[in-house]
Amino acid sequence: MTTEERGQEEQERRQKKRIKRILLPLLALWLAVQLGKCIYQEEERRLGYAYEEEQYMNRKYRKFGDHFHLEPESGEEIGDVFQVRLYSDHYPRRRVYPTFSILLDYWKDEDGIHYCDNYATLIFRDKVLEAYTPILDEAFGKGNYKVVENFPALTQWNWQDYGPETSLEEYLNTLDNADIAIDTTADFMHADEALEIIRDGLVKRNWGLGLSIRYYDQNNNAIANDYISMNIYTPEQGKIDWEYENQEMKERWEHVSSGT
Repeated sequence: MTTEERGQEEQERRQKKRIKRILLPLLALWLAVQLGKCIYQEEERRLGYAYEEEQYMNRKYRKFGDHFHLEPESGEEIGDVFQVRLYSDHYPRRRVYPTFSILLDYWKDEDGIHYCDNYATLIFRDKVLEAYTPILDEAFGKGNYKVVENFPALTQWNWQDYGPETSLEEYLNTLDNADIAIDTTADFMHADEALEIIRDGLVKRNWGLGLSIRYYDQNNNAIANDYISMNIYTPEQGKIDWEYENQEMKERWEHVSSGT
């Protein structure tokens, strides 16, 4: 091999090294970008969001495996607060609770952006009924009543900051009221005693309850109904002014409510 050939070979070897020094960092950068894209796309797919509000709710309630979606044209300004309505995979729009929307309020001040939502109502809805069941069982007897509606307040919170880590006890202790409607075939003659048992149970637990109650006789004929709101601040239960189903029932049972 001539001196010229050896020089050319050495030049080609150096050229290959230079190309490698340039290409390897570029390849590493390209791989990093592709990995970042994959991670971002996976996060986007998992969270399933297209809007900032959906992103916030998906992240906050990730542990429940739910995904949120904005209702069309749902944005509304209320003073300094912007409010949107959402639905989710677990609570499809207008299908679970037809008149209820998941609400998300947010506003901005010198401390940043603040959020407030009412999703906890849906999370605790059935659990609230489970918590009240022992009180109702004691008052009316197991098997003697049927819950026909159960509505913890489906409203926006004010100061309460409920979230995925909120316990049922904490939720119940700060819940303004739970509303439960029942039909019962328990003895109407002991209606006042049943309501006193309920009130004592609520006071003991520091809970409130709005109870819609309708009594039936053993032949499944409606006797009377009323709505009673009870909590630790209400006075001792007095006689209830029952609304009787008809004149016949009033004549038959009015003496019970009057204590005669």
